[in-house]
Amino acid sequence: MPVSEAVPPASPPAGDCRSTEELLVLYKGLVEVSTLINAITDYHELLTEIMDVARRVMRAEGSGLILLDEPSGELRLVVARSVDGEVTSAHQAVPRTGSVAGWVFEHGESALIPDAYADARFYPGVDRKTGYRTRALLCVPLCRRGKPIGVLQVINPIGENRPSFDAADQDALESFANLAATAIEKLRFLEEQRRRARFEQEMSIATEIQKNFLPAALPIRPDLEFAAQYRPAMDVGGDFYDVFEVGPDELYFVVGDVAGKGVPAALLMAQSLSILRLILAPGISPAEILSRWNENLCRRSLRGLFVTAIVGRIVPSLRQVETASAGHCTPWAVRAGGSEELPVASGPPMAILPRANYASSAASLAPGDWLAFYTDGLTDSRSSVDEGTQLGSIGARRLLEKAFASPHEVVATLSHGEASHRGDSPPQDDLTLLAFGFRA
Repeated sequence: MPVSEAVPPASPPAGDCRSTEELLVLYKGLVEVSTLINAITDYHELLTEIMDVARRVMRAEGSGLILLDEPSGELRLVVARSVDGEVTSAHQAVPRTGSVAGWVFEHGESALIPDAYADARFYPGVDRKTGYRTRALLCVPLCRRGKPIGVLQVINPIGENRPSFDAADQDALESFANLAATAIEKLRFLEEQRRRARFEQEMSIATEIQKNFLPAALPIRPDLEFAAQYRPAMDVGGDFYDVFEVGPDELYFVVGDVAGKGVPAALLMAQSLSILRLILAPGISPAEILSRWNENLCRRSLRGLFVTAIVGRIVPSLRQVETASAGHCTPWAVRAGGSEELPVASGPPMAILPRANYASSAASLAPGDWLAFYTDGLTDSRSSVDEGTQLGSIGARRLLEKAFASPHEVVATLSHGEASHRGDSPPQDDLTLLAFGFRA
């Protein structure tokens, strides 16, 4: 956004007081900055325009804005404006000790320096680097809510009989500094709003993408009945499940959990399911699936993350289920009047050891028996009233001490039991439940 030129008088007023024309120029400059603050929402554009106004109104060869970089604690030159219109925004570091800007920032006081090189606080490094010669310097602190955030400075006054800046210049620049601090606070607030909006939009898209990796529906068969529930602790999570029909008498299922939560876990979850689908083939054993899957994940997974999973192969004609586990929660066989742990051979979690060994276990199910698989979001669920006590495996199995007519009842009972145990506390981990069995 262009700004109008305020033409200063050709020569300074006589005496110690400012002329009406000069005071009018200063006043117009402040009004112009106020207008810019309300009109411009781009961070760099607004700061550049403010510095241009400051340079012109203060009748200086150059102006600079130095801000505190809070993550590093360094002072950095954010915008510099020269008399020929050149804009510098290289984020050059400015010493907090051994420089005028650093002294002003640390002490919260303005510095009016008529002879830069005669002042011990002056840092000549920038002059040496650029070939520019700083004669006089005026530097004022930037503060918001009593907290220093940076420094505003002008260098080398322009005009006859103006070897240095004076007290009136200092008053004017301090007023500019107040407006500049207001602008910075406003734009940082707007930028944070925009960042949050972008994040929410990206998380919404990520949630939809992750949902597409999970099954939209489970197989419907006359001999088998499935039920499942998935609940992430955050917008996206690391739990996953799926059921695959690879033939008329052969199905595979998986329940898994990526260590961690949020976007990193969701990325590895999507990667894991994609790899698994490439491995599945008729007749392959669950142990072989885990072995190949693990080798692939060790080559591709994000550092520091690992995956637990249980994979199964169902042969409906034999009413047989073959399973293998990679460090995952032990499933339960739910029968009339109670439940018991289903013996499953278990190896290490995936994405840790490239040459891990896995074994398969087989079990037969009678009609009306249900197998329940879950992630540790169930057993690790913490109570909001009982000193954060975990539900645990024993507490979860107590929920299953009755007869269930369908796997849907099993899933619903475990889900409601976990929510009741947790109470008002938000979930700390993702939760996935999968149950199935043979129809009578």
